[in-house]
Amino acid sequence: MPLASWLRALFPKRPSPDPAPATAKAPVSREDKIQIAAILPTNESAKTEHKPELFDNGVRMHIAAHDPEFPAKREAAVESILSAIDKVAQAHGFTKKAMSWAKSGTLGTISIHLQRSLYGFDCHINLGFQPLAGECLGPWAMDDFVQLDRFFPPVALADRSEGALTYLDVHEDEGCLAQTMDVLDGRALPWLEAQLNDPEAHSLPFLPSLVPLAKAPTTSAILIRDEPEA
Repeated sequence: MPLASWLRALFPKRPSPDPAPATAKAPVSREDKIQIAAILPTNESAKTEHKPELFDNGVRMHIAAHDPEFPAKREAAVESILSAIDKVAQAHGFTKKAMSWAKSGTLGTISIHLQRSLYGFDCHINLGFQPLAGECLGPWAMDDFVQLDRFFPPVALADRSEGALTYLDVHEDEGCLAQTMDVLDGRALPWLEAQLNDPEAHSLPFLPSLVPLAKAPTTSAILIRDEPEA
């Protein structure tokens, strides 16, 4: 017969059984200690090498906005960008006009423009096409310009803001323009020049799989279209 609750309170509680004793661990040998010591530094260094560097570009821009020397740095960067574009554009037969370059052909006129932010921190390179007759087709029907970043693989744009050229980057290292000029020279301008003579050039892909980034020897190489596999 169970005891009443008030009666059970008069008896002391039974102590809970002791937990099972932990199994004794075997002592670590000297050889094991040496192996563990050799492994730990390697793991620590691996963590350090693969640790991503976090950098807030907004903070950098905020500092530049309060830098009295930034306007001069921005103008110097713009001059470097214009000089780099001019070198590539003239190699393709473009004529310089102020801050743009133009070239005419059978079907119209193509152009290169630097869309700069007068009070901002970056700029874009735009490509244009004005047909002599007929309506604008393909990407030209959507906008007057095609930005150069359309010719970069998505992976290449991962660390960039929509393909923009940042003034601070250019001011600190003009070498950062090399990749952009390579894309302009070897991929974008051959595509753009095709608009001058090929009525169907507006349908050409920005990133044809069979055309390398290196400067194409002839325009015909750019006219290769992506064909579906049989």
